[in-house]
Amino acid sequence: MIETDRIDTQLLSELRRDADIGNARLAERVGLSASACLRRVKRLKQAGLVRQVVALVDARAFGNDLSAIVTVSFLRHAPEYRAAFHRKLREEPAVSMAYSVSGDVSAVLQVDVADMAAFNALTGRLFDDDPNVAAFTTHFIMGTVKQEPLVPAMSRPQPVS
Repeated sequence: MIETDRIDTQLLSELRRDADIGNARLAERVGLSASACLRRVKRLKQAGLVRQVVALVDARAFGNDLSAIVTVSFLRHAPEYRAAFHRKLREEPAVSMAYSVSGDVSAVLQVDVADMAAFNALTGRLFDDDPNVAAFTTHFIMGTVKQEPLVPAMSRPQPVS
């Protein structure tokens, strides 16, 4: 893990709001020269503090008008069963997010599909045909209240393993 300071924290805070910001503008916002800003951002990326830069694309732009949060419960939790299910999730384009969780359920997913027929086909592929899926519960998304894939307000980056 690299040592970070207040400027690094400011850089990360700005980048988490707008990863598409230009270097000159970013440098201006944190009080650095453009070259110093570029060096610092490169160092933060190389150290793994910035894992990935992505664009948030509206699923509806691709005809996916139905989104849902789905919780899944497994019958067995041995590593080979989880690995097989996780592999299936990574290969399924309709699954936009997937988390392995603790508690009453085994996984939480967000799925984005065109309509109910597509959703029914998806549940058949992912859940009905999987003998290790004990149950799944669907919560259809009626509206988005907040969507900010940001880390909480940062005081100082902590070591990442």
